[in-house]
Amino acid sequence: MFKSAKAILSELKSSLYLIFRLATYETRSNNSMQYLGFLWEFVTPLLQIGVYWFVFGFGIRSGRPIDGVPFLPWLVAGIVVWFFIASAITSTARSVYSKIGMVSKMSFPISTIPAYVLLALFYRHVALVGVSFILMWAFGFPMGLHSLWFIYLAFSALALLYSLALITSALTTIVRDLQNLLQSMMRMLMYLTPIFWVPPANLASILQINPLYYLVEGYRSMFLGSDWLATNWAYGLYYWAIVLVLFFAGSMIHLRFRRHFIDYI
Repeated sequence: MFKSAKAILSELKSSLYLIFRLATYETRSNNSMQYLGFLWEFVTPLLQIGVYWFVFGFGIRSGRPIDGVPFLPWLVAGIVVWFFIASAITSTARSVYSKIGMVSKMSFPISTIPAYVLLALFYRHVALVGVSFILMWAFGFPMGLHSLWFIYLAFSALALLYSLALITSALTTIVRDLQNLLQSMMRMLMYLTPIFWVPPANLASILQINPLYYLVEGYRSMFLGSDWLATNWAYGLYYWAIVLVLFFAGSMIHLRFRRHFIDYI
């Protein structure tokens, strides 16, 4: 178990420069055939936020604030990280079987494929976080020391998502149906995570089993300047325990099956 994790970390370290180069290329190639190019990375989430704001903010909540915070900044503070999580989980799951041809042309470990796909999506996420900070400022939530939590939260999200990617990219290469199952699970988890609503205390303790709950509330705490992250340090320990378990399991699964990926494809 520890040997597998050490091998994956060693591969990432030795291929770090290549991962950044491929992530930059991936970002450019995704929008190269579109007139608006990189602007689509903002237009699409903004349109979704507009729809959610109208349906949940005006339709269901009748414009009422949540804990004194207007619904729009409250929604944006939580949903920004969800856009990153959802796209990262589904994209990295299919990353190996969709890009395995690169391995035959270039010599690099397969474990770097989900890493550079994830990093390319992270570039877009950083840009969207920057736009969100401007929106928060407009609603009276300026940047402060609490904004530095972004460094910790970004690392936390990348660690969790890469650990999951090691598992899902290997299993999805073997059984493609898992990709559809994964997409359905992400749609379900979106409503079981406190993005659009505030769960009651007795239900929140159950929903917190989901580690994505920690990231969503952590980002909301960072944007709105609350002390939720600092006061929930025990939940943070639980989160990192989950990340470590997933990383160790993912490393073992990836190394166990990767020599057979070509056969499954």
